[in-house]
Amino acid sequence: MTDAVNDPGAHARSVNEQAHPRPLSIASLIALHLAPGALAVALFVLIAGPVGDAGYPPLLAFLLSVAFVLLPAELAIIALAARREAAGGGLFSPIRFRQPLSGRDWLVVLPVTLVVSIVAFGALSFLEPGIRDGLFGWLPGWFRELVDTDAIGEYSAFAWGVTLVAYVALNVFIGPVVEELYFRGYLLPRMTSMGRWAPLVNTTLFSLYHFWTPWAFISRIGGVAPFAYAVWWKRNIFLGMAVHVLLNAVGTLTLVALVLGELP
Repeated sequence: MTDAVNDPGAHARSVNEQAHPRPLSIASLIALHLAPGALAVALFVLIAGPVGDAGYPPLLAFLLSVAFVLLPAELAIIALAARREAAGGGLFSPIRFRQPLSGRDWLVVLPVTLVVSIVAFGALSFLEPGIRDGLFGWLPGWFRELVDTDAIGEYSAFAWGVTLVAYVALNVFIGPVVEELYFRGYLLPRMTSMGRWAPLVNTTLFSLYHFWTPWAFISRIGGVAPFAYAVWWKRNIFLGMAVHVLLNAVGTLTLVALVLGELP
């Protein structure tokens, strides 16, 4: 309060900084994009063995790393930013790109973006098996195949039930929402110094952050870039959340149906 009284322009600068947050350095951006994924994959590697010994598929080990490391790390970084910036708006005060969308945007931009993302993912996914087997064939099978379709019957229906419920909750709902808050709501607005390249750099680092599926790097860029640019264009992270949720729902429900169809 004292600073605001002594400097009449202090309040105006504070408001402007809240609307247009200070850009982060390249080093900070790289670290903040990649660190949560690196921590999560480290835990995944550590607990995959014990989780398997307990009778659960590798997918559950990965989901535990998401629930207890990946998403909490992203929320913690947002919370620290809120405290550091002293924006006074609570936990989500550092989140930007919350401009309202018109009904027309929801009816046109959302489905068009979703379709473009699905087509891009599908068109580039044919590259994944070759990259996985050619460049990452040295990785253990449980890492390369979170769900081995030939080994579904090796786990009980109960183990799959627990795993699939967690998978739907985290991969369709909780995960996409938190990731969009973090990557498109917190990090992307702090990349304005990159201009029109910001969404592409954000998408590239977001794809790289998926250390548990590096073979999907190219296809993920193709699938995520459309809604990253849509968020940048419309300044609305909820658009990105909607596309991300629907995109993940397609893949998740397909896998759930496959697993359930193989169970006795």
